[in-house]
Amino acid sequence: MTDPGLRLRLRLRLQRRPRGEGGTILLLTLGYVVIALGLVAVVVDASAVFLARRALASACDGASLAGAQSVDVPGVYHGAASTTLPLAQVQGAVARYQAEAAPDSALTASVSGSVSGNVSGNVSGADRIVVTGSRTVTLPVSRLLGIAPVTVRARAEASSDRLTGLTSP
Repeated sequence: MTDPGLRLRLRLRLQRRPRGEGGTILLLTLGYVVIALGLVAVVVDASAVFLARRALASACDGASLAGAQSVDVPGVYHGAASTTLPLAQVQGAVARYQAEAAPDSALTASVSGSVSGNVSGNVSGADRIVVTGSRTVTLPVSRLLGIAPVTVRARAEASSDRLTGLTSP
């Protein structure tokens, strides 16, 4: 192999790349990066919706319990109150709870009628406080794409049982 031309031809042949395959790895890598970024965007937005829904459900639950606890307990337990819970008193308690615990949510309270039937030996009826809530969630990544905010909803119930046969201490 002393021919200088042969050496030059071998070197040129080894340096040449096959035609049509240049940049293929770059395109594959860019494609995988785009897919990974899309998955991250979906996970971030889904997490924002999940956390907002969980916080709203917790606020509804707390508001319904606050409404149930705001009732005139001695009157309900000793039969002096009517068989339904006072709606204005319940709504006031829910509004106070919302102002303190969930100011960015819209909570609505309602009182439903008595439950028919005897729940246990000493319960003659029960009234339910139903709190429904809604909250608008701005999606962190999707808002950059012009996608509108999402509204999440939650519902919670609490009951105040009217007991019979109690004696005053």
